Amino acid sequence: MPRGKRGTRARPTQVNKYDAHHSVLQDAYGALADLRRELADSKESVSERRELLGLFAQCEDSQRSWLLLEDYFGKLSLARKDFAGNDWWPRLMNARGTARLEQTALLFLRAKRPIPPELSEHANFERLLEIEQAEKEQEHVHDLEQWLLPDELTHLDSPRAHLRLVARPVPIEDSPGLHELEVHLFLHRPRSGEKPRSPAELIELTTRAVHEQELFPPRDWEFLRWLTELWPAQPPTGPVVRLRGLDLLQWLARWGNPAWIEWEGSNDNLYFAGQLAEFAPHLDASGDALSFSQRLRLPGGQELPLAEARFFAGQPLLVAVNHAFHLVRHAPSAALLGRLLEQPAIPVQKL
Repeated sequence: MPRGKRGTRARPTQVNKYDAHHSVLQDAYGALADLRRELADSKESVSERRELLGLFAQCEDSQRSWLLLEDYFGKLSLARKDFAGNDWWPRLMNARGTARLEQTALLFLRAKRPIPPELSEHANFERLLEIEQAEKEQEHVHDLEQWLLPDELTHLDSPRAHLRLVARPVPIEDSPGLHELEVHLFLHRPRSGEKPRSPAELIELTTRAVHEQELFPPRDWEFLRWLTELWPAQPPTGPVVRLRGLDLLQWLARWGNPAWIEWEGSNDNLYFAGQLAEFAPHLDASGDALSFSQRLRLPGGQELPLAEARFFAGQPLLVAVNHAFHLVRHAPSAALLGRLLEQPAIPVQKL
């Protein structure tokens, strides 16, 4: 059997003895696990660790405090690397005495590790809740800032790569009068020129080195990241994306305003402002007999014959007039809409 390349196999995650031991106790004893932990520790071990904590709590020298804490962790089969982050050590050093032991107990609580018996009397659960609440509020503020004022990458040179999206309506064979939106994805680079690319190929760009982001305008890179969220598992491998219903609405809501996707055969880009169109009954007396028909009423009140619009399959029903898309209020079924498009007018005497 051929051997694989050295270093290509992922190493298993290392679990320290402290976590492994307490995990076994939790699985075996359930609600009685804390009692079993206390019984498992000898009085000598607890006393020895308590003495170390006492020295650590009163130590003023940073280096000696570090060594004392290392010794304490070692007696628990733990190490400094088992506690994520680097901000907890200054907090311990800024406290003294009981306050330092309280910070040490918080270190275990925040790491979601069982507290050793000698530290349990210093555990302040109310303080833990306050810290977690403050962290949630800080995270909320950070997310809000990123949403309102996103970081923009500073380009030392002008972007050397860009995306171009071209859309066109495509009739659906088994649904007369209805369409899908066909979106073609193109990637332009100075050396290779413009070439069609699939969503899978574009998503792969986001996994490359950081300097790849510097080649694209911010909006184009934002689109690439949006694709990774849209298809996290199995993105389409073809250069054409067909959209209808909710999928089409999702693309329009995200990239329809400001208009960015090109509308094939038009100088205007595809536009969607979230406005509603609706069907309006209409009596036509232009012929020999009075006829009843339906027209499309746009948000501004203008009414158009149905033949001047393109309707897109799926729910919710969307309609395009020239390059502008609208949601359709109180839409008929696909079968009825197909008949209305085939026979827009009915003589009144037949009603």
